[in-house]
Amino acid sequence: MASSFYTPRAPLDAFVNFFWIHEGYAAPHQREQVMPAPTLDVVFTLDSGGQAFSGVSGARSKAFLLDTSLPFSAIGIHFRPGGGFPFFGIPAGELHNETVSLDTLWRTFAATISDQLWEARTAEARFVILERALLARAGGRFDRHPAVTRAIALFDRSHGALSVGHVVRRTGVSHRRLVELFWNEVGLSPKRYCRVRRFNDVLRRIEPLGDVDWTDVAHVCGYFDQAHFNHDFRAFAGLNPSEYLRHRVARNHVAVPE
Repeated sequence: MASSFYTPRAPLDAFVNFFWIHEGYAAPHQREQVMPAPTLDVVFTLDSGGQAFSGVSGARSKAFLLDTSLPFSAIGIHFRPGGGFPFFGIPAGELHNETVSLDTLWRTFAATISDQLWEARTAEARFVILERALLARAGGRFDRHPAVTRAIALFDRSHGALSVGHVVRRTGVSHRRLVELFWNEVGLSPKRYCRVRRFNDVLRRIEPLGDVDWTDVAHVCGYFDQAHFNHDFRAFAGLNPSEYLRHRVARNHVAVPE
C-alpha cells in the first residue's frame, strides 16, 4: 500500500491536522474495528469494483466497523478537534458517532470533488483539490468560539489532567455554555472529549510496543486504577486491552476475527 500525507497551509492548518492518501489497501480480513477519536474526518473511497463513496465521520466515543472485504483506495481529511466546524453547516454534535454521505452536506459539490480527486494523477494534485474545496466551503468564514479553542488547548497540554471545572474558569464562560459550545463545534461534551483523548493517548503510547505493561500505561496516562483503565478501554474499544493488542493492524484499526 502506498501512502502520502500533507499538512495544508494557513489558514487551513489551524483546522486540519493533515490530508492523507492510501492507495491499494488489501486486507486479509473482511472487517476492521476502528477506534473512537475526538475528531471529524472526511473520506473518499474507490473500491476495486469501481464503486466510489465519500463520507463525513463525526467525533466518536465508540468503535465502528469498516468493511475491508474488497481492496480499495482512500483519500481523507483528518481535522483537528473542533476543526471541522466551519465547513459543514451543522452542529458537530449531529455527527456524533455517525458517518453520513458527503452528498448530504455538500450536495453536488461532493460529487464534483470526488470526480476531481480520482481523475488527478498525483498526490500533490489531490492535496491541492482538497485545499481548494475546504477554502470554497468556508467562504472566508473561519468562525470558532475562543472558549472552545482555549479549552482544547488546556485539556491537551495537561493530557486531560485538568478538571472540566478548572478549565471552565479559565475560559470565561459558564459550564453550561462550554458544554453547548463543545457539542456544536467538537461533537462531544468536554468530559467525554477528555476521556476519548486520554484513550487515544494510550493507543499512541503502546503503538511501537509488542509487550505492554498495562499497569504502567494506566498510571502514566492518568487513570485512577487498573479497574478504571480496563473499564474505559472496553467501553471505547469494544474489546479488552489484550484483544486489541492481539488483533491490531494499525493504531486505530483492529482486525475482526471471522
